[in-house]
Amino acid sequence: MGRGAAAHSEKLERAAALADRLSTLLDERVRLTITDNTSTMISFRRSRSLVAIRVHQMFLDAPANVVQALADYASRRPSHAGQVIDDFVKRNESRVRRARVRRQAQGLDPFGRVHDLKEMFDKLNARYFAGRVDARIGWGREAPDRRRRSIKMGTYFHESRVIRIHPALDREEVPAYFVRFVIFHEMLHQAVPPQLIGGRRVAHSPEFRACESAYPDFERALAWERENLGLLLGRHGRRQRTFDPDDLLA
Repeated sequence: MGRGAAAHSEKLERAAALADRLSTLLDERVRLTITDNTSTMISFRRSRSLVAIRVHQMFLDAPANVVQALADYASRRPSHAGQVIDDFVKRNESRVRRARVRRQAQGLDPFGRVHDLKEMFDKLNARYFAGRVDARIGWGREAPDRRRRSIKMGTYFHESRVIRIHPALDREEVPAYFVRFVIFHEMLHQAVPPQLIGGRRVAHSPEFRACESAYPDFERALAWERENLGLLLGRHGRRQRTFDPDDLLA
């Protein structure tokens, strides 16, 4: 048996052991799903016949008191279960962060059918940021359902320093100056990081907006966006703001 197959087999055994332990503690049938979700660490759903529990794979290494807390959490018994689970997750936060960074950078390809994001990034970096923006760039993944009510043109991930541009922009109808502006906007998120304003983390601070509006093609890019949003959505729809604030940044 190869190393990968052996590791997978061991993981299955540990998952089965955890499911059996939870079933014993709950005195109910348990269907356990192990995930590598980087945002939701635990969730459960009850039915008449079983308790379906989803937990991050870090819980395969959980000590007895944390497993007990999982059972208490799933049974809704009043206890300090939530705090025990939160403390365990915090102690393993680095594992989640590493997985999130890997996922954000996975399959990163800057070369599109029409637009070369790397070339655009390098030129923008040299001209407007003195080469100081340290990030990788690539096209995002197209969702299976192309019908959209809104579209987020680009995203900057602070942890992995990765920029992803929506693949709907990789087409002949989208002018290069507009793609460059979207890239510039995402690069600004590193050059002008989020600020605490009134106790709130603000990604698009006044300083950020001032730098953005100083970009030479700012007005032209927004005008093109207003006139062509329906094209990017795959339909003709009402105007929606597309550059969403990164308010959920950790």
